[in-house]
Amino acid sequence: MAVTLAQVVGLSDLALRVVTVTPSLDRPLRWVAPSELADPAPWIEPGDLILTTGMAMSGDPDEARDYVDRLVAAQAVGLGFGIGLNHAIVPPALVTAAEAAGLPVVEVPEPLPFVAVSRAVSRLQAADEYAESSAAFDSQRRMIRSVLAAQAAPEDGPDAPARAVVATLARHLDGFALHLGPTGDVRQASSQAAADRAVEFSSELDRLRPRGLLASASISSAHEHVVLVPVGVRETVRGFVVAGSRSPLSSADQTVLNLAVSLLAWSGSQSPAAVEQQDRWRAALLDLGCVAGLTTDRLASVGFGGIDATAAVGICVVTDPGCRRWELVDGAATDVLLCEAEEGSLVGIASVADAGVVPAAARLLAASADVRSVGVSAVTDLGRATNVRQALEQAEVAARSATGLVSFADLEARSVESLLDRSVLRAWADAYLRPLDMVPEGSELQETLRAWLACHGQVDATAQRLGIHRHTVRHRLRRAEAALERSLDDPDVRANLWFALTASHSGVTLGLSAHGFEQ
Repeated sequence: MAVTLAQVVGLSDLALRVVTVTPSLDRPLRWVAPSELADPAPWIEPGDLILTTGMAMSGDPDEARDYVDRLVAAQAVGLGFGIGLNHAIVPPALVTAAEAAGLPVVEVPEPLPFVAVSRAVSRLQAADEYAESSAAFDSQRRMIRSVLAAQAAPEDGPDAPARAVVATLARHLDGFALHLGPTGDVRQASSQAAADRAVEFSSELDRLRPRGLLASASISSAHEHVVLVPVGVRETVRGFVVAGSRSPLSSADQTVLNLAVSLLAWSGSQSPAAVEQQDRWRAALLDLGCVAGLTTDRLASVGFGGIDATAAVGICVVTDPGCRRWELVDGAATDVLLCEAEEGSLVGIASVADAGVVPAAARLLAASADVRSVGVSAVTDLGRATNVRQALEQAEVAARSATGLVSFADLEARSVESLLDRSVLRAWADAYLRPLDMVPEGSELQETLRAWLACHGQVDATAQRLGIHRHTVRHRLRRAEAALERSLDDPDVRANLWFALTASHSGVTLGLSAHGFEQ
């Protein structure tokens, strides 16, 4: 808790007297700055208490108002006015101006030197820093003891260490604390109201997640300061800590938060060992599928050193609802790692000896009648987390595009049209082109747009193709832009137009790669 002007005024040995009524004395006090300048604002910092004897003041109301306004603009915390040297009392005009501007004014009695006020503030700040450090040390000690106690008492459950850490962190900050999973699910919360707020931070988590363990964020408002820090080991994000308090975190608060993050990472890293016989592979794949990918070191640490890091693919198995998917995993070959994804599917990786042959995927397809499709990504290198994520995405796209064994490489050769529902595409195209259908020359404009796109946006080539003058082509393009209320310079608009115009002509095949969209 920072030192305030109220604490300084409360020191009886200083005999300070507040001469204003309404301004608050509870703002944090940074330091004491004596100054006899008519405009001390350039030489002070926010939170300073200004001390003056009014040497440059005449008592004029306008002068007093200007002086106070300059202090308020500089975010001074208050004004201490020494009486008995240049003024017998604090000038009434100064008090009136300060009252109106919300600036506290304190009368400093004649025998008291300004340096005594500075020393008093220094002592208060030293005591405050000591108390803050002591509180941080106490919170850290309680955190460590509670985690060790929870580890020694397995009957309290595997979540006991994390629960103790989160509760201690929230109590230290006099705020709230959340321990979230990698996807934002609430693992521990202090309090229940904090758990209900987890969804507020989902977008910030989405922004931090790809950036790994070195990323963090803070969100501040007038009444609350929130920090978000990733939790994990071995470059793998296992979750996040979200902590909030009414004031920005001090350096001591930050040390408590850092310890909490370390303890949560440490306690979380114990989970694969705790379930070594039945669940260590699933813990590894959860790291892979949910967050930042899976390195070969991580694979080796959970007993899968046989996976070839330079020859691996992503696998996605789509099963019928209600399928007992774990039986399917039990029957899989040892060079395949799978874990639950969304309802009705498994995701994982497989080692392959030949880029053109994926026997593991074929075995998965034959393992159960409940398997509808197995998607296989391109061969990738597991040494990079981004490659693993991309492989899983490719495998899922392949698995959901058809039944049976589907390779993403085969999808790459297909047109975009083959990936879309024709009825949905046609309905969208009709809606997109409706503004053109509403003008008298709509069919003429559509024909010109189709030819212009096919000619790579070249006006002369379009005119020659249609047998019309190039000025006519330009006129029609301007009319089309006006009808669509979209700019043809926008590449997204050109792409959408090609989709829509092609879908409206059933005999035309989509071929974006054959048609340029540059001017």
